[in-house]
Amino acid sequence: MVLAVGGAAAYWLYGERLPTVLSRAASGAASRVTDAATMASERLDSKQGARIASENDAARRAERATREQAIVWAPVSPGGTAGREALARLSRRNGPAYVSLRAPEVAGVLAAGVSTALPSTASRPDIAIVDEQLLVRAVVDVRDLASDGTLRGLLGVALDGRDTLRMAGTLDLVRPGLAEYRVRELRMAGIDVPPRLIPSLLGAMRRGAAVDSLPTDALPMPLPKAVADVRVANGKITLYKAVVP
Repeated sequence: MVLAVGGAAAYWLYGERLPTVLSRAASGAASRVTDAATMASERLDSKQGARIASENDAARRAERATREQAIVWAPVSPGGTAGREALARLSRRNGPAYVSLRAPEVAGVLAAGVSTALPSTASRPDIAIVDEQLLVRAVVDVRDLASDGTLRGLLGVALDGRDTLRMAGTLDLVRPGLAEYRVRELRMAGIDVPPRLIPSLLGAMRRGAAVDSLPTDALPMPLPKAVADVRVANGKITLYKAVVP
C-alpha cells in the first residue's frame, strides 16, 4: 500500500517526466552504492577506496560541467543590436520569408518578451536554445514566486533570498504579436520543481498580465509585429514573416 501511494504521488507530481526522474534517481543511488562499496573495500583490504571514490565523484562533476559548458547562454538586453538587422530584413516588403537565429542573435529580439515573462525582481536574464527548447534563466527574489502557502510548505525554506531561476520550454505563436512560452522544466534554489507545481509558480509571475487564454503552464512572450509564426528547432529560432500590406 505504501508503494502504491508513493507511486501515485510521484506520478501526480512528475507525470510524463516520471521515467526520467526515476532514471536520474536510480543513477544517483547506484553511484552512492558504488562509492559506499569502494569505501568498504578501503577498510577491508586497501587504502585505494577513498581515492577511487573521489575520482568517481570528480568524473560526475566534470560530466555535469561539460553539459553546462555546451550551452551557449546569451545576455538579454533591450539595447542589443544582434538580430536587429535580420528583423529589419524580415519587416521589409521584399525581405526574406523567414530568418533563423541563434541565441546571441535572437536575445535582442526577445528582450521585451523575456522581460514580460520574468518577475519584476529579475536581474541578469539570459537565454539559450537547446534542440527544440528555449532556456531562460535569471536571478530573482524567490519569495515572490511562492506566496501560495501549499507551495511554500512543500519546498520549505529554500524559497528565501535571491537565487537563479531556470526554465526550459517550447515557444509557439498565439496570435500576431504574442507567443506562449510553455514551461516544461523549472529549477529554482537548486530544486527541480515537479511539473505539477510549475503552474503555481508561474501564476505568481503572470499576475497582472492579460493571459486568461494561455494554459496554466505558459508565460506570455510578446513578439515583434513583423513575426507571423515562430519555430524552435536544432538550436535555432526561426521567425516567419507576416504579410506586409
